[in-house]
This record gives sequence, C-alpha cells and structure tokens, in this order.
Amino acid sequence: MRKIALIPAYKPSYKMTDLVMELQKRSFEIVAVDDGSTHKYEEVFGYVGLYAKLIRHKVNKGKGEALKTGLRYIKEHYEAPYIVVTADCDGQHRVEDIVNVAAEGEAYPDSLILGRRELDKTAPFLSRLGNGTTRVYYFATTGRKIYETQTGLRAFSDKLVDKYIDLPGKRYEYEMDMMLISSDGDIREVPIETVYFDNNADSHFNPFKDTLTLWSEYIRYKIPSLITAAVDYAAFVLAALFSGTFLIPNLIVRTATFVLKYILNKKVKFSEKAGIVRYLVTSLAVILLDTAVIWGFTALGMNVYVAKLISGILMIGVSIGMRMLFMRTKK
Repeated sequence: MRKIALIPAYKPSYKMTDLVMELQKRSFEIVAVDDGSTHKYEEVFGYVGLYAKLIRHKVNKGKGEALKTGLRYIKEHYEAPYIVVTADCDGQHRVEDIVNVAAEGEAYPDSLILGRRELDKTAPFLSRLGNGTTRVYYFATTGRKIYETQTGLRAFSDKLVDKYIDLPGKRYEYEMDMMLISSDGDIREVPIETVYFDNNADSHFNPFKDTLTLWSEYIRYKIPSLITAAVDYAAFVLAALFSGTFLIPNLIVRTATFVLKYILNKKVKFSEKAGIVRYLVTSLAVILLDTAVIWGFTALGMNVYVAKLISGILMIGVSIGMRMLFMRTKK
C-alpha cells in the first residue's frame, strides 16, 4: 500500500530536510505544506522541494488549515488505497516511529492511529499539563480513555480522508476535532519515543490561546447535550406542574428531548455520533432508569424537581458507562 507522509510546516529548521530525506529512503511519498513561512526559510523549503511535493500558503493559516490543504491535494492526486501519516516538521518524530505508525494504519485501515508519547518528568511541563488536561476533557466528553490526545503523529487510510477534510478548526484544535469525530470509531495508540529539542522551543503552540481553543471544541461538541438537558428540565417542570404527576410526563419529555438531541447532533458537523441502534438502546435505558431514580428519590421524601436535577446528573455517568460498554463490545 502507498504510504504518504503529510508534513505541515511553519518556519521550520533544517531538521525538516533531514526528515524528508530519510522518509524518502523508507519509500514514503511526501506532501509538505509551507504554512506562510517568511522568505527567511526559502533555503529550507528549497531542499524540501527536492524530496517532496511542496504546497505553499501565501500567509500563515494555522496547522489545521495546512493539514486540510495537504489532504485535499492527496485526495485529488493519489489513487486509493493509501495510508496518510501526519508528522511534525521539527524532528520530534523519529523515522522509525513514523514507519511503525504507518504500519499500524495499514494493518487497521478503518482506524485512527495515534503515536503515543510517554510524557514523564523529562517532558516539558506545559506539554504534560496540556495533555493531562485534554485527556480528562476528552474522557468526560466521549467516555474514551486515550493517553495521548495532542500527538501530531497520526495515521489513517484513504477511507477516512473525506471524514477529516471538511472538519472545522484552523490551528491545533483541528487535531482535536479529528479525535472527537473518531470517538465512536476505532482509535489505536502506538508507543513512540518522546523527543524534545531545547525544551520544545521549536513549537508554535501557544499554551494559553491554543489550550482555550481546544476547550472551546469540547464545548461545541457538547452543545446538543447542553441544549437538550436544559429543554428536558424545563419541559419536565412545566409538565409536572400542569399534570400534577411526574412519571408519564418524564417518559414523554425524555423521549422528545432524545429525538431533539439526535437531530441536533446531525447539525454539529464534526460530531459524528454513534449508529442509530446504539443511540436507541442508550436512550431507552436512560429514559427508564431516569424515571425510576426520580420515583425512588421522591419516595424517600425528596422534592421532585430536585430529584429530577440530581437524576439528570447521574444519567450523564450512565451514558458514559454505556458508551464504554459498547466500545468494549465492538473490540
């Protein structure tokens, strides 16, 4: 199978020329995207162009846009089947690790493959902090345990290219969008060596700005859930007030809001949710369990509106648990 290395670059050092030379020796075809670097870097890209197809952005657009530019070129100019491996230009990814990640992508063409660094105390503090924080957020959002959420070394087959080309995200949040849209599919991690130069001085990642942007992607991903949770509670309160009971109203309201949530999920472009069967099974379980929990709390003397609120929080954990159960069943 053809192996294509996609390398976005912004103000790269000569480490990039060493990387493309070595990858060509390993039978990789290389697509490099100059993301608006200044004329100061013309010599570097001159060497890169000897070994790679070089695409230029006139201005800096961000890593996400550079990756999408490369993917569009690959889709238009390469015939399937092939494996795309994205790698950073700063020499952090060893050629051996790129080869191993590509091999995993070839073995599992329906999967997103992540190069997993072991971020111990020798790694820069901001790298450990950023990855640890996004790891927690990713689990809370998707119910999936992924150790390395910020790796730039990834592999996927031509089957997934269309899925990634039209994602939102211009900078580093684009890579998180890839993770979010793949959360219901197969994601595999391959151990790689952790390499840093001068405490990661070559990185253009802005710890404050880009971390905030990453968090905003999680929020946008959860918009359907946030909206339907608010609608669910408001509709329940109104129905219970007017009907004088809560069992039937809760069943009706919960069912209606799950239908609303499914529709909203379709509107969130990068949020490719699970199949209809899994969604129906999860929804039915949550509807019945939510109603049972409210009944149990009220039987103990709790106010029905407080019981509904607490039950709603508990159902978040139930949904995550069922998601994890489905993931294990798929494996």
